[in-house]
Amino acid sequence: MTTAIRQAPHHRNLTCVKEYRCRRPECVARHNAYQRHVYRQKGYGTWQPLVDAAPARQHIDALREAGHSIPDIQKQARVSAATLARILYDGTNKRAERIRPEVAQRILAVPLAPAPVKPSTVIDATGTRRRLQALISMGWTLTALGPRLGFHPRRLTDLLHSDRVLASTARRIADGYRVAQTLDPAAHGVPKKSAKASRNLASREGWHGPLDWDNIDDPAAKPETSRKPRAKDRPRKVQADPARVARLTAQGWSAGQIAQEIGCHKRSVVRARRRAEMAVAA
Repeated sequence: MTTAIRQAPHHRNLTCVKEYRCRRPECVARHNAYQRHVYRQKGYGTWQPLVDAAPARQHIDALREAGHSIPDIQKQARVSAATLARILYDGTNKRAERIRPEVAQRILAVPLAPAPVKPSTVIDATGTRRRLQALISMGWTLTALGPRLGFHPRRLTDLLHSDRVLASTARRIADGYRVAQTLDPAAHGVPKKSAKASRNLASREGWHGPLDWDNIDDPAAKPETSRKPRAKDRPRKVQADPARVARLTAQGWSAGQIAQEIGCHKRSVVRARRRAEMAVAA
């Protein structure tokens, strides 16, 4: 009784000949070429069937930090998902500490560059949050912004507190923001009472308007605001006492010296002198 020869799942490497006894001419030629290569390398004393997998593993980790997914790395390096799994994970099977040189070379050849942003890419939500906050500081309500931005108001509430967001969502918010920031909320259906409530909310939360941001998407950017300090935060003006000014003037002090002594402006000293002279004349 003869045993049927198993059919190889593919004919891309040496597996079909070694494990499935494939006799296709192109597969046999590939196998014979590999054997000749091994024979020569052994003769030269440079045969190195396996290399350390750590550099390839570190490069894969760096690519993932740059935003590349495992399927993307697999496609660019032309290796199987099982090969990447053996390099990366120490699960049921022991993680591979040594791999074939050609596999290492293909992985290390993948450029370490930021992954292209796709609609499904998850990105930082700083710019999205700031745009919504800026519109609220103008007097827009989430109810009014919903139809303009293409989101339900409850979804906009979630985005106000999100750390990460889909690139497609960030793009839609940015597109709507460019138009909404040029419009007056009161002229587009937002009641004055609601607009005031939105502005008060932004003030309490410390949110900034569109003009305060130089680069609204940069997490490290700081708002450039020219808001005047509140009355209670302003230093109180020091008034010059006419009697004291008159006494120091009689001692030969100049208006500048008196102002420095009292801690007021020179104009206050001049006005105090006039009041003192008018009081004497009366």
